[in-house]
Amino acid sequence: MVLAVKTDDAMLKSLIFFVCLWLPSVQAEKYIVASQNFNYYPHYNFQSQTDKGFIWAMLQEFSKFSGHQFIYNTMPVLRLQRELEKGNIDLVYPDNPLFNDNKIFAKGKYYSDTIVCTLGGAMVKSSRLGKPISEIVRLSIPLGFTPQLGWESLIDAQQVTLIPVVTPMAELQLLALDRVDAAEVDYFVSQYQLQNNPEFNQFKFDPRLPHSKVEFKLSTIKQTRLIDEINDFVRTHPTLINELKLQYGIFEPELILQKLHKLSSHNTSQILP
Repeated sequence: MVLAVKTDDAMLKSLIFFVCLWLPSVQAEKYIVASQNFNYYPHYNFQSQTDKGFIWAMLQEFSKFSGHQFIYNTMPVLRLQRELEKGNIDLVYPDNPLFNDNKIFAKGKYYSDTIVCTLGGAMVKSSRLGKPISEIVRLSIPLGFTPQLGWESLIDAQQVTLIPVVTPMAELQLLALDRVDAAEVDYFVSQYQLQNNPEFNQFKFDPRLPHSKVEFKLSTIKQTRLIDEINDFVRTHPTLINELKLQYGIFEPELILQKLHKLSSHNTSQILP
């Protein structure tokens, strides 16, 4: 009888072991994650055939951990939200409940914890750095994006005109041609563009113009369980996530602002982009 009990116990342990090996392959799924159809590197660039940006790198690591696979898609902002509502895509990045003031955004979304804290603000030519906000008349902004809160009263009073553009690159091109006075940008995206386009090296991020910390999250309507899995992965792998951010040159907005304000307090012309 003792031998039989031991044998049954061993068989049970073996069964549990093989079930554990089998379950991930059964539970693993394939999902479609989508972003706007332009280059917003280092955050994302799903049109790239190689490095698709930070969120791609993070989801690749999550894929190794969970067994889930991801298909990366791009589309215009308006269509992106419609396709999410239809269920044709599973995840949208970046998203945030605050973005939903815009009527084009899908309703009933479920959000992840914050994936990245970025810095939104305005880029100007060096000659305009530190000038009063009253001198800004035309402000470019990517189509579907919402300007920083500090611009609202000026826009409502028709003292500032928004110039929507299709891509962040188009913003900087308009700034170079003096067709706008400032460009609403993401700090890290603007740094990448400046590094890869020397013709824009006279542009500076102006910390005296409206700016704020912006939280990027993943959103879904149907795949709430997947979002919970991603949240758990991020919470339990802080070292990995921080290493990826460092790899992509994404730092805490507070550190960036401290640097910019410190430099501007000495000499406005010394502020580095």
